[in-house]
Amino acid sequence: MVIWLVRDTCRVTDNPALHRAFQIAQTRGAQVLALACLEPRRWADQQFGLSRVGSHWMRFRAESLRALRQELEALDGGLWLSSEEPVYAVNRIQQQYSVITLVCDEPVATEERLEVARLEAEGYQTVSVFVDDLFRFEQLPFDLDELPATFSKFRKVVEKKPSLLPDRPIDSPTVGGCIAQGWADPAEWQEALEIPLDPNTEVPTHGGGESANRHWQAYLDAGALSHYKQTRNAFQGPMQSSHLSAWLAHGCISPRQIWWDTLQYERDVEANESTYWLRFELLWREYFRWYSRASDWTLFRRTGPSDQVFGFDQNVRRFERWKTGHTDCDIVDAAMRELNQTGWMSNRARQLVASHLIYESNLDWRLGAAYFESQLIDFDVASNWGNWAYIAGVGPDPRGGRIFHLDDQADRYDPDGSYRSRWLL
Repeated sequence: MVIWLVRDTCRVTDNPALHRAFQIAQTRGAQVLALACLEPRRWADQQFGLSRVGSHWMRFRAESLRALRQELEALDGGLWLSSEEPVYAVNRIQQQYSVITLVCDEPVATEERLEVARLEAEGYQTVSVFVDDLFRFEQLPFDLDELPATFSKFRKVVEKKPSLLPDRPIDSPTVGGCIAQGWADPAEWQEALEIPLDPNTEVPTHGGGESANRHWQAYLDAGALSHYKQTRNAFQGPMQSSHLSAWLAHGCISPRQIWWDTLQYERDVEANESTYWLRFELLWREYFRWYSRASDWTLFRRTGPSDQVFGFDQNVRRFERWKTGHTDCDIVDAAMRELNQTGWMSNRARQLVASHLIYESNLDWRLGAAYFESQLIDFDVASNWGNWAYIAGVGPDPRGGRIFHLDDQADRYDPDGSYRSRWLL
């Protein structure tokens, strides 16, 4: 048995890990078993007294896993679901089958790395594959310990090498002999599927590759990519930004596909600064993934990877006012209430509320990062913690942090006050 361990890649198309699992199985005369664990360390644990996942994230992940199972079943396969930690689920499978190899995506952060190490300590052979990155490690013109210190330097290195391009997306594999599930589905998964989508959500998002591709195609068909750079900072509007982050975070759509689709759009429709800028933002996402790997556990300490010391505290009352949207700063309060109700917040709003927590409320930046982790539908560890460290000045920001003038930002991006009125009624 070759196990494909599903982590954050809930799709069949353009999935190098699934391809690799079938290559190994074919070579060894084995079968493939797809296993997804419900990240029990996150569903059950807390940090700073906060849940590691929120209901919006849980619903979307459950829907994404259901869609993945349907994709595999359509290809004569199946998906096993477990609420256990991977090592316990694999040990249980080992009682029935002979597990020769585990294939998974390359770990992005500390917990995922330790998860793989624990499997290896149990005697399992593991193969890690770059699945949701734009580039494989072998493609990068530097070692991990030589990662450029800032995004600007990283981008210039990447863009100066015309030959450095993401791999072309690969088709769905032919799934033959993929083992159907051999135990009952966990109750946590069934319960998460019953969580309703909040009717006030800006863009209705349901998990799964089909939903992701339908939204992305509608965005391209509407020509919205042509004005992406001009509108991406808007607080609201279904076509102002791409709204792809949830599907990317849960691996329902490949960043390589988005990259190559934008190039095709430039050939078929038009090429301008906006069409380039979506790839620019994908490079930001990419940089934070490598930054997380290079930083490892230091990304989660108070002083951050740059080991900067600040005097921020963890005052409970100030934090409560911030997270519930009662700071008396209307743009921050509106954004936090949208987050709490829907699990979504625009990119510009995320920067503003982070600036407020750190520099206005004088709070430990990790409280904000942990709270976002507990609420966001599109949480992913590298982008969330990397961005918070960046705003706080303990990450890869050469300016030592980002302080925003909140009233000016509100007037600029919500000039008629409609966004604030909507969420502060």
